[in-house]
Amino acid sequence: MKRYVSLFTLVALVALMLAACGGETPAPATQATTAPTTAADAPADGTPATDATAETPAQAEPTEPAEPVTITIWHNWQGEYYNTIEAVLTEYGEANNVQVELLRVADLNDKVMTAVPSGEGPDIIAWVNDQIGKNVLAMIIQPVNRYGIDEAYLRENFAPVAVDAMIYEAQTWGVPESLEALTFIYNKALISEDELPQNTDELIARAREYNTAEQYLFVYNGRSEAYFSAPWWQGAGVSLVNPNGTTGLNSPEGIAAGELIAEFSTIMPQEMDYSIADTLFKEGKAAIIMNGPWAIADYLEAGLDVGLATIPVVSSSGQPGMPFVGVKMLMLANNARQPEAAIALMQHYGTAEVQARLAEANKQVPANIEAQAQVADDPIIAAFIAQTVNGKPMPNNEFIDAMWDPINQTVEAIWTGAATPDAAIEAGEALFNEKAQDLR
Repeated sequence: MKRYVSLFTLVALVALMLAACGGETPAPATQATTAPTTAADAPADGTPATDATAETPAQAEPTEPAEPVTITIWHNWQGEYYNTIEAVLTEYGEANNVQVELLRVADLNDKVMTAVPSGEGPDIIAWVNDQIGKNVLAMIIQPVNRYGIDEAYLRENFAPVAVDAMIYEAQTWGVPESLEALTFIYNKALISEDELPQNTDELIARAREYNTAEQYLFVYNGRSEAYFSAPWWQGAGVSLVNPNGTTGLNSPEGIAAGELIAEFSTIMPQEMDYSIADTLFKEGKAAIIMNGPWAIADYLEAGLDVGLATIPVVSSSGQPGMPFVGVKMLMLANNARQPEAAIALMQHYGTAEVQARLAEANKQVPANIEAQAQVADDPIIAAFIAQTVNGKPMPNNEFIDAMWDPINQTVEAIWTGAATPDAAIEAGEALFNEKAQDLR
């Protein structure tokens, strides 16, 4: 029995040895060479385990920083006004990898007319809204509504008068910066706020009582100036420049305004111009002057305690005096090399933060609505904001150049008595029509 068991054991042993010597099939090259992780081997926090033998990815080579985008702005800024704008745009450039080149260009109007068509002009032109029409017709600037700065965007962010100033031929042509308008400025040592005349009839009557050989109630650059006479024409209901190249000068409203100007010529020096009016006010010889924001610093430096008030109602119409509102702005040039980057900068320039900063530094009226609210505690800026609400945008059509000389001549003829208001106005409109025809 032991012999049979031993034989059986021997046979089994030989069989096992033969199996061990047999060839084993190799695993595929793609098969993992490590055992799979079991649940017991997984990290306790439940994060999937990583393959300990996986290679670490190679570190990417550092890339060179992108070249800054260059935006060129042609402007006519100067003094402290320029310094603040330069600081704002430098900060923007540093934050956005933009190189902003600011070039002050003499004879800006003429230079852009030749430089832009030849591809040698700027990306952005900083100018005033009355230059829009002629620059559109000459293909110097391009509409910005195609880049998202459309009328809806402007009305959401800017004062109505500023928005109206940006629109020409149903398109938008820039981003408004600040507003300028004439207003009444008075010397608090000579007249109190509650003594200010509320309409032009009262203004003239009070002046006749107040005036002496060396003292005047009211002065302004009245003798031969279209810009300074605009509050009376427009307040009376006259449209000085229409988009179709006509004027409403020779009308009942125009005659009423002309007669008012004739009355003004009797309550102040006959030779009145800007310098004379300015000097009389600075020397305390005039209680009220009609002037703009550019004059405030000089009056304060002269030691005057000044207050501001909106231009009174024109009695013939019952409407407030309506000065021109000039709107400083940024325009996008045709052939701009970086239009998208330029648009982004223009939008930044129009923000409440930037415009409030410029207003505080330069005592200017911001076009941005939110910025106006932020600086409303400054009585001078607040007063000019109130005045712009009553103003009309400077005409931005191409026929504005037909206005200046005819209105200047009309006002001078009325002021000096060289012609009656009716005759002066008739001649003024004829000259306007002649000049407008040359612009067609």
